[in-house]
Amino acid sequence: MNKKETPIQVPDTTDTTDTTDTTDTTDTTTNLYHFVPVSLGLDLIFGENLFDLILRHFYTTKNTPVTVVKLAEQMDKKKDSLRAAINRRKEFFSDTGSKGRAGVIQVNKNGIEEIEGRIHTLEARKKEGEREKLRQIADREREEDLINDIKNCLRVTHPKRLGNNILIDFKAISEDNLEVADLILEDATKFLKLASEEYEGFDLQLINLPKSSVLNIEEIRKDQLDKVISVDGRVTSFGEVKPLITEIKFECPSCGAIIRKPQNYRTGKLEEPKRCLCGRRGGFREEKVEKVNACFIQLEDLQEKTDNPHSQRIKCVLFNELCNKENIKIFNPGNEIRCVGILKEVPIFKNNMRTVFMNWILEIMNAELVEKDVDINAFLEEDVEEINELSAKIDNEGLTPLLNSFAPDVYGYNTIKKALMLQLCNKRNDKKRSTRNKSNILLIGDPGVAKSVLGDFVLDITPGSRKAVGGGSSAVGITASVVKEEDSLGGYRVEPGAMVLAKEILILDEMNNLSDEDKPKLQEGMSEQKISINKANIHVQMGVSCGMIGIANPKGGHFIRDGKSLIEQFNITSPILNRFDSIFVVKDFVEEKMDKEIAKKMLQRHRGILKPVYNKEFLRKFFVYIRCFREPIISEEVQLKIQEGYSKVRKMESEGVKINPRFLESLIRMSISSAKLRQSESIEEKDINLSLSILSKSQYKLNEFELK
Repeated sequence: MNKKETPIQVPDTTDTTDTTDTTDTTDTTTNLYHFVPVSLGLDLIFGENLFDLILRHFYTTKNTPVTVVKLAEQMDKKKDSLRAAINRRKEFFSDTGSKGRAGVIQVNKNGIEEIEGRIHTLEARKKEGEREKLRQIADREREEDLINDIKNCLRVTHPKRLGNNILIDFKAISEDNLEVADLILEDATKFLKLASEEYEGFDLQLINLPKSSVLNIEEIRKDQLDKVISVDGRVTSFGEVKPLITEIKFECPSCGAIIRKPQNYRTGKLEEPKRCLCGRRGGFREEKVEKVNACFIQLEDLQEKTDNPHSQRIKCVLFNELCNKENIKIFNPGNEIRCVGILKEVPIFKNNMRTVFMNWILEIMNAELVEKDVDINAFLEEDVEEINELSAKIDNEGLTPLLNSFAPDVYGYNTIKKALMLQLCNKRNDKKRSTRNKSNILLIGDPGVAKSVLGDFVLDITPGSRKAVGGGSSAVGITASVVKEEDSLGGYRVEPGAMVLAKEILILDEMNNLSDEDKPKLQEGMSEQKISINKANIHVQMGVSCGMIGIANPKGGHFIRDGKSLIEQFNITSPILNRFDSIFVVKDFVEEKMDKEIAKKMLQRHRGILKPVYNKEFLRKFFVYIRCFREPIISEEVQLKIQEGYSKVRKMESEGVKINPRFLESLIRMSISSAKLRQSESIEEKDINLSLSILSKSQYKLNEFELK
């Protein structure tokens, strides 16, 4: 059809009226307006309602005036219906009739503008549709170019393969192609989707992100949503590995079509298609279910990296390769990890109703240990030489060379310092062994006598240690607890306490402030190296690999020297006391010489002139090296001497706790530590004598005794 322009006659509707004649005189001057070509279809301009049909009639008849009767005949409509429709929208029509005479109807200026507006709107939509097609073509071209850039970039940077994982180095990509690097930071999900075409069947992981993407948990905001970030944190809880549905394929019973429906685990609800293209609604059959392995964990901010006393936490989820037997060990509770992932949001439900608040969840792509077990093979030769020299001095002089460097701002307490040194030499408790490797030490006595200072020093030089305060923790917070998950994620999870999270040493300060009902819960962890949980249909045993340093104050604030027992003065039950290898009572005596030395140490500390021979960093390396040293053997000769010595000690009168087989276990543990400090292959008499000298000044209160 030829594209003709249809003019509409616009009448002059000015009325010339006198007081006697009401006849309207209409000037039918014709103005021409340009409209959309008829070939585009009038159905796009006019609808099916009566008003639109009237407008369409005048459009096709070039706005020829006509009476209502004639209009009804031409449109094959009822006269009354037409008149009612015109009266309802009379602002779009002009009536040239007079009172008592049938007038003629035509579209006035408002009607012309209405039609013209519709035509212009149609033209604008058509042009916008054409522009949208051009934009789509341009977007496809850009995406194709981007895919090629990504493929070329990956080929140039040579990502490493680790099992089923492809490690994509952001630093290398940013040096090769900034556009691809920007895409990773702004829309990591899109990048991974496009890059997966190059590595189909592999899990892609991003490493070496820029500093701008490295955050503390407390720094996360909505600006990071759907972006890739790197977070350092400590694993506080660890869930089960379960299958997670990612997509379901449904079959339509009516037409047999397959409908793919991705599933969103964050909502916690299974989603089904609402309708098929054939028009069917509901009743679709599940054809195939796609699943992946998934595990939920929880991270908390590292306390040393934040000033916030309340460590912020974030829930994380692991998929596929991260859930396998080897990789999942990284996420053991207590481990400090650096993880890279994409930040998502999770709705919060209350009483099965969605609230206005959201939670964060981090979809982890890869992770590594922040505080790894120190590799002694990575020590510098100078460090190893200095460590060997110190071990040689200890072999010749005993522990004296270390005393002034161990908690240097604390005067005296040489026996306690020696016991703490020996405790730091043992390997972690091994659940495969029936006996403990780590010693437990209790420091009890008057307040203000540097007990906590000694504990804090041990904490500083021992990686994998933690501190808890009895006054602010229940046994649940120290051992483990069962926590109900949010409605969207469902179920329960075990949240380990400080005893499980600590790997080497747990410093439990203000131990006397634990309630009586909480104290028995510590016994299993201290003696059996495990914490048992039987609650909410969860039955697990969590390993305890650490030793304990307990610190307690007396009930009345000061130690009473009238022969009262430890149990009476320190509010600690006998079963708990029996779990400690050595207990040292620290009393605050008034002694002029000692007081002057204490004041001297404190003043030197405030002046900053305390200069120990060995600093904390060296001691940290030294004790790590000693812990990794192979276990010394007990020769037949030494075994006989230990047996003989133990039998003699049993016969001796002790002012303290009764000598029992636990004394022998403590003696063996300390002797092993002493031999390791000397880097000796076997335990010797000097090791046993050192252990006996320490134990004799503990709760056992033995007279001086040495093996000969």
